[in-house]
Amino acid sequence: MSDNNIGQFMQTELFQKVSSICAIVNSVIDEREFLQISLSETMDLLGAKRGSIFLLKENTSELELKAAIGMEGAEKRNMVKRLGEGVVGRVAATKKPIYVKDIATDDRFQNYKARGSYQSPSFICAPLLIKDRLIGVINVADKEGGVLFGKEELYLLDFLASQIALNYRRIGLYYKFKTILRESQDLKNELGKSSQEATHLKKQVLLHEKLATIGKLAGGIAHEFNNPLDGVMRYTNLCLEHVKEDEVVRGYLLEIKHGLNRMATIVSNLLACSRNVSPSMQKVDVNASLDQAIVSLHAEIAHKNIKVDKALSSRPLEIIDMGLERVFTNLLRNAVDAVEKDGIILLSTSQEEEFFVFEISDNGCGLKCDSFEKIFEPFYTTKDIDKGCGLGLTIVSEIVKCYFGQIDIESAPGKGAKFIIKIPIHTKNGQNTK
Repeated sequence: MSDNNIGQFMQTELFQKVSSICAIVNSVIDEREFLQISLSETMDLLGAKRGSIFLLKENTSELELKAAIGMEGAEKRNMVKRLGEGVVGRVAATKKPIYVKDIATDDRFQNYKARGSYQSPSFICAPLLIKDRLIGVINVADKEGGVLFGKEELYLLDFLASQIALNYRRIGLYYKFKTILRESQDLKNELGKSSQEATHLKKQVLLHEKLATIGKLAGGIAHEFNNPLDGVMRYTNLCLEHVKEDEVVRGYLLEIKHGLNRMATIVSNLLACSRNVSPSMQKVDVNASLDQAIVSLHAEIAHKNIKVDKALSSRPLEIIDMGLERVFTNLLRNAVDAVEKDGIILLSTSQEEEFFVFEISDNGCGLKCDSFEKIFEPFYTTKDIDKGCGLGLTIVSEIVKCYFGQIDIESAPGKGAKFIIKIPIHTKNGQNTK
């Protein structure tokens, strides 16, 4: 990594620097100050001399410059970009990061004329997103020494952009929360309503704090765990190929593989909570997605000899894919964990008017009524510490929200649980078209 700035840092030092950028929100309360400091620290980490943060103006297709370093005063004044315009506008329109090694030879920007004030033809640019909703764009250029950026630095910028977006939203919620509290002092007749809104916003602030924490954890865990985890999994599979079916050691290896799969799932869930992944916008067959989820958990189902009964819709059900299979997988995994050996799980899909309905029920341990709301919070879990980290239902809830759907629960201790998911069939770009 000799051609990029992050290569000069030890892993521990790099993680500390990334963590300090994620924690900037704890020391500032002003939105503009937060953006300026976040940009400065990010540029310092990447060894850049020029950078900017644009925010999308509400209800428009324009991006307004909010923070800039290394730009002339006249250049900064009233700078506005439109969606699709230049590097920044292209990233905003596609909601995907862009790596430009040399803009002069990049076919994507043949008609783009870089400003004469740029010292280097290399750029890295990433969107600021919250649950696929565009907040703005961060752009970094003019690497020190005139060298080019590396793709590793793009990945790092993309991760930092997700954290900057979350923390920017957190500051906005903080101001809104403070405003509601201040207004509630003068509006005694509406005190109950204001208090309820303040409580809701306080929960939202706490939720974003948890998500920001997950982001920092996920970045470190994925980096430190994924490579060695892949190696151990690969060699475990090789060992399984060289042992006989009746050997005791095969059983031990299968238990090892089961544990490794759980570790991989936890890392995947952490990343799913912390990163803002754009939906594919392709349609997916509901029944096929459910079958794939069952296949992915075949080993766990067979291990407990669970009977899985399906009552699937005979009508073809297709909806936009915004993570439907992950919803099925997480709910099915919870059901598998909840039932005893030889348990029963019932699955059904159907269409009710303009809604797709998915139901999953089990004869497991069940849930207490007072925990229905809590189970969707990050890190809340009723499982033993070795069976889950409390993120599965958080992911389910967030994906269903993207569909503008709803989740209903029927359960009681010792009487199993039933989850009912209702999703509008006609959705586009995460918006209900009805």
